[in-house]
Amino acid sequence: MIAGGDHVTYSPDHVAVGKQTEALLAALNDAISDLRQLVSALEDASTMPARVPDVDTDGRHATRQPGRPTEKTALDELRAALRTELNSADAMLPRVIAIVRGLSASMDRALARWEGEEPVLHHSGGPDDHSYGSAGH
Repeated sequence: MIAGGDHVTYSPDHVAVGKQTEALLAALNDAISDLRQLVSALEDASTMPARVPDVDTDGRHATRQPGRPTEKTALDELRAALRTELNSADAMLPRVIAIVRGLSASMDRALARWEGEEPVLHHSGGPDDHSYGSAGH
């Protein structure tokens, strides 16, 4: 950035950095959208009746009516794999949120200092409340 009198101009380097940041934010939005769709699909699938293969392990056509549907549903290893992935998301997302909030707070403090204001500290009060970013304290 180059300051001159009453105006500020940006060098090509600053424009490139801004475009990179915008591209990264767009990628983050896309990833969040994809994750939302996958979480919804996994939640739906994990409550559906158990899948029945077309062919038994001995090669005969499988029957469509399980003898003990509740037990078969509860013990379905494919359903367990879906729940495991949902549990992983539940464990990881608070960390991702903390990182994004920390980055936002760091940028907000840097901007406040640039504008001559006292920075406001942002605390969510959660266990993962960390200050990430170069301006974080």
